[in-house]
Order: sequence, then C-alpha cells, then structure tokens
Amino acid sequence: MENLIWLFYYVLILIVLIIIFRKAADSEHYLFLKLIGYTFLGGFSLQFNDWRLPLGFLISFLFFTKTKVNVKAKKRAVYVGLFIFLTSSIAPWVQTFLYEQPQEVALLNTNFYSGSLAEEWKNIHSKLGDENDSSKVIDFNMEISDEGTMNDLYMVVEENASPEKVHYNIELAANDEELIVERTKVGSEGVHFAAQTLTKADFFLKQIDLIKKPMLKEKDVDTYFLSASGQRTNHPQTDDESYRIDTAGKEKVESSELPADALVVDVCDADCDYHEYFLFDLLEKKPQITEANVLDIAQQNSTEVENWLESHMGDHIGYEKDGKYILKKNGEEMTVTEEEYISALEDVPHTHIDRNDNMWEVTVENPYGESPHEMKFSLNEKSRMVELYWAR
Repeated sequence: MENLIWLFYYVLILIVLIIIFRKAADSEHYLFLKLIGYTFLGGFSLQFNDWRLPLGFLISFLFFTKTKVNVKAKKRAVYVGLFIFLTSSIAPWVQTFLYEQPQEVALLNTNFYSGSLAEEWKNIHSKLGDENDSSKVIDFNMEISDEGTMNDLYMVVEENASPEKVHYNIELAANDEELIVERTKVGSEGVHFAAQTLTKADFFLKQIDLIKKPMLKEKDVDTYFLSASGQRTNHPQTDDESYRIDTAGKEKVESSELPADALVVDVCDADCDYHEYFLFDLLEKKPQITEANVLDIAQQNSTEVENWLESHMGDHIGYEKDGKYILKKNGEEMTVTEEEYISALEDVPHTHIDRNDNMWEVTVENPYGESPHEMKFSLNEKSRMVELYWAR
C-alpha cells in the first residue's frame, strides 16, 4: 500500500511537469529536460545534524538572474522541487505518527489457562506486521483470577526491525476483551550498556503457556500476579520456594540445586504473603568459560551476538555453484578461486579475546557478509551475561 502511494505521488509530479511544459510561453530546445533539472535543483537539500536545509531552492535564484527564456515555467519547476523537499521532510514524521498510533487487537481467548500468549503475540503480528524472529520480551506483568480469567496484562516486546528498533507496548483494555498495542520506534544504537540477556518473544511466551491451573492452587488466594523481565538470570537460593516448570509439570527445586540459570517468573498474591518463583528452561550444569567456547556461550545468552554470528558465517558470506566460488561483501558477490574461497572460510571470523578479572572482552571481525563487520562484547563470567555489546 505504501509503495502504491509513493508511485501515485511521483506520477502526479510528472503530470504537473508536463502541464508546466505545455504552458511554457516560448519554444526552447530540451525544455522538458531543463524543467526536470530545475525540479531536482529545487528539491536539493543539505543535511545539517538533524536538520535539512533547502539549499537548491536558494541557489536557484542565482540562475534566474541570467535566465531570460521561460523564466515563469522554470520557477514553477523549482517550486515543484521545493514541494518535493517539503513533503519528503514531513512524510517520515507523518508515517511515524500514524505507525505509533495505538491499535486495538481482540483477544483470541480471555482465559489464560485455555488460551495461549504465544498465539496472542502471533495474532498481534498478523494484524500489525510480519513476524520477526528477533523480537524479545523486556517486561512482563500479568494478573489472573483463580479460574484463569485475565484481569490485567502489560508486556513490552522489543523488535530489531530495520532500520530502527520497535517497542510494542501491549496492555489489556478496560473491557478485558482486547489488547491495546502501541508501537514506538526507538532507534538502533550500536552500544547497549548493561544489556539484558533476553530471550525471543515466541520462546518466552511458550514457556509462560506451560503454567496450568494445578500449578496455582494456593489456599485462600483468588488472584495471582506474575511478573518477569524476559531476562535469563542466575537464580540464587532464597527464602521462598522455587519450582521448575516444564512440559512434565511443576517440580520443587532444592536449595542444593541453586544457583541455577533460568527464565524466572515471580508469582505472588496481592499482598505477597504467598510468594514463589517459577523457573523455566532451567540450565543445571554450566561448562567453564574458555577461549574455545566463549562465542558459543555468548550467543546462547545474547540475541545480538547470535544474530551477528549467524549473518557472518556459512551461506551469508559465500557459496559454491556450478563450479564457481562466490564470496559476498556488502551486497556484492565476487567470483574467486577455490583456494581464495577455502582460505576465506577457514580464516574468518577473526577473534581476539582478553580476560580481565571476571570479564571476557571479545572482538570478532569478518570482512565478508553485510555491515557491520566488527562486533565487540563483554561477557561476565559469573552471571554469564553479555553486559556490553557494540557493532560497526
């Protein structure tokens, strides 16, 4: 739909230029091409920080001091260019405004136990856009009754859309039958300080869907509050009980098994007199971090690291077809010899590793594939979290 709007826009500009050309006062060689040139001049701009200046429109007045033929037609063409400049400057703001307007999406099922939050998320994407595997939950809060009726739901999902990130703020409507979805473009900065070790939205919500009514049967509790950060954490020993939740059901985790790496959901009543921890995707044994496995551990706990490594290996950087060897770089394909091809795949990515106390400082470079070609991250050996990620 958006492409059709822009096509109509440019066709309209062309029609306006044809009208200006036909109404020109004097005959002049290559007049139509000149009008197109004046249009480009009128629309030419200079970018200064976040501001665009109509430099071409200002320069055009110098041309008219010497122009004697069809001055009126040429000035009109310049104003068409200025119109293009103004609309192209305003259009992104209008698009963002319309994109970020709250949308209502009907719930597929108002009961948590019989429904599926993973399916609700898929339904939201089917209504508002294509599903993206890079979506991650960064905040989750839910209130349900003893029978599973959803009384409240608030969830924030971050999506690594191009060219910027998008936050989906999802909230249960007052009628408890719809979700209010507000999308916000938040940019895609290269540095993430204290980056959270987040899991993909679909996986996280499928874990939450494992909670069934028999797991929440505390006496005299008629409302349960569930909250999570979407972050894998090293869950410690606590005074409150911890339970492993998986397809087999609910099983108590003994203190001797803690600390353990897991997706952790806090479960309590209104006053938190009752309080438990539900542990999902529990990892009981952790291999010692070494130079040989630091990349594997980092990409298990960071989608940014995982996505960068996936896009700079295998078919993303080269392939063999019909006896020819192809390497890819920034959207271009280069035919190379077999020796060059094998050497490139064996030598990349280049990895430099430094260890400073409990931090592993890792730099990974690959000249092939798409930009960015360099990635740096810091891995905390104790928490096993990627605490700083940077790519260029």
